Amino acid sequence: MRPVPHPRILNISPYIGGDITPPGFVRRIALASNENAFGISPSVKEIIRNSVDKTHLYPSGNATDLKQALADHHTIDPDWIMVGNGSEDTLHLLARTYVGSGDEIIFAEHAFGLYQIATHAVGATALIAKREDFALNAQSILNCITSKTKLIYLDHPGNPVGTYLSKDQLFTLIQMTPSHILIVIDSAYAEYIEDRSDYTSGIDFVADYPNVVMARTFSKAYALAGLRLGWIYANPTILDAVNRIRPPFNTSSLVQKAGIAALQDKAWVEKTTSHNAICHPWFEKEMTKLGLDMIPCYANFSMVNFGEKCADVYQYLGKSGVIVRPMGAYDLPTYLRISIGQTHEMEELVELLKRYYGQ
Repeated sequence: MRPVPHPRILNISPYIGGDITPPGFVRRIALASNENAFGISPSVKEIIRNSVDKTHLYPSGNATDLKQALADHHTIDPDWIMVGNGSEDTLHLLARTYVGSGDEIIFAEHAFGLYQIATHAVGATALIAKREDFALNAQSILNCITSKTKLIYLDHPGNPVGTYLSKDQLFTLIQMTPSHILIVIDSAYAEYIEDRSDYTSGIDFVADYPNVVMARTFSKAYALAGLRLGWIYANPTILDAVNRIRPPFNTSSLVQKAGIAALQDKAWVEKTTSHNAICHPWFEKEMTKLGLDMIPCYANFSMVNFGEKCADVYQYLGKSGVIVRPMGAYDLPTYLRISIGQTHEMEELVELLKRYYGQ
């Protein structure tokens, strides 16, 4: 005899990241995981260098200084903030706190794979809302709600389909959703589109709607993917329950200090988001010249449809040293997700694709 895991756990397909380099590939340019092409800021590097001799001490379990820095940066109350080991940590904690066996969680098709994992991990049923031309659809989400629905994961914009609901559409969805259902607005890529007049990360609605939670990450615009830091903004009554199961030291001292330094270095974030605002449309224009179409994505990646040549293009790029992400696991088998790298990386990628297509 041996310990046997719960059957629902064995039914979960493990999450596979984009950092895998298949045999025969040469990893020179990594464009598979939507990482910040410029890396961490000089101020964060300095924090890391100066924090090594403090690792024998426990971190602040409440991440007090980091929460205050987040509150100051976003002009919100620090008591409404909880931090975690990446946004995935907080998304899992919300499901474990508010959803149980026999309940339902709603999210859109082609959504971030963690939503499915978190749903099955708590014994809940996933209800998949259809998109309309790949865009989120508020009515489609509302149509999925039943008496068993406890939580909605809203990718905003999402991964791998980087679309979002307009501010008006989001407001309508919140108003029409029963108040006992938790709406988790996953705004991991918000920094890249906050200048759009029809977009809100959801931060506007949390104070007025106790069932609304905004989730954010430091992995993308702030480039702390390897350090793992995320946070949620929610009514304290929501956080009180979540904190009862949150690991007491789910973020390290180093991570907390790095997060504060990253928030303070606004020029570095501006550099990375400004680069994306220029390079992203340039790259997609080059793809259009090759006769390729794309799913509209308002983040730091493109979803390019290579049709029946998708697998061959993936192999060709990988053997040339450029690692991108196939999307078969998201039921998008003809697409490759391509992160926006530095200018010289994207130029090399475009030249490789021109060569592949004989141009």
